[in-house]
Amino acid sequence: MSENLATILTDTAADHGDRTAFKLDDIELTYSVLEGSSARIAALLKAKGLEPGDRVGLMLPNVPYFPAIYYAILRAGGVVVPMNVLLKGREVKFYLGDSGAKLLFAWHDFGEAAEAGASETGAEAILVKPGEFEQLVMENEPDNGVADRAAGDTAVILYTSGTTGTPKGAELTHSNLRRNCTVTQTTLGEFSHEDVLLGALPLFHSFGQTCTMNSAVAIGACVTMLPRFDPEKALEIIERDKVTVFQGVPTMYNAMLHAS
Repeated sequence: MSENLATILTDTAADHGDRTAFKLDDIELTYSVLEGSSARIAALLKAKGLEPGDRVGLMLPNVPYFPAIYYAILRAGGVVVPMNVLLKGREVKFYLGDSGAKLLFAWHDFGEAAEAGASETGAEAILVKPGEFEQLVMENEPDNGVADRAAGDTAVILYTSGTTGTPKGAELTHSNLRRNCTVTQTTLGEFSHEDVLLGALPLFHSFGQTCTMNSAVAIGACVTMLPRFDPEKALEIIERDKVTVFQGVPTMYNAMLHAS
């Protein structure tokens, strides 16, 4: 039996396909649509020569494209290298070069830095722009399989901040991330598929990625997304979408307490 983390999506889509997985204001993505999108993106990756264990950069804010591409990379057998969207070209070059990534998915608003860094490492930058990206993805027939990965295989490489030196890539395994889901659900009082999580923490960081995104997908909950934190917008989303779980850092709570 494969230990691929992507099975948290395929299993949940089979059980809760009609439920909303990710929401961004008026845009809603059900689990079945998310699963189907990841299957097409996985096919795109394989068409570009992705082999099991290959690394792929992911430089997107909190938008529904992030989980679709994230789980696509995993189901194709690849390793996700999440990257801060505010990286400069030289920093993109370092992350791609150090990890050995040959592909980079980058949000179109940050395309200049992404393409500059990718060009210096020989990696291919695929810009994710609403409308255009869908056309690219739909050119591929869904690859509904999930690559066979062992529990100890690397799933994600998260880089340290580099405040005391050069950033270091921390390798997180499929079983490591899966166990994080279980622990988070237990810590939060056994939250369920009825819950709505505020997706304000950056998904390219470990907190938002593991405790919000992966934990929600594993249980079939909904994540309502906030691409860039704004306290007044966060409060609006909490009320509008009846958020039941809010994971944040002290600066977020402080900003919300002082929001007018």
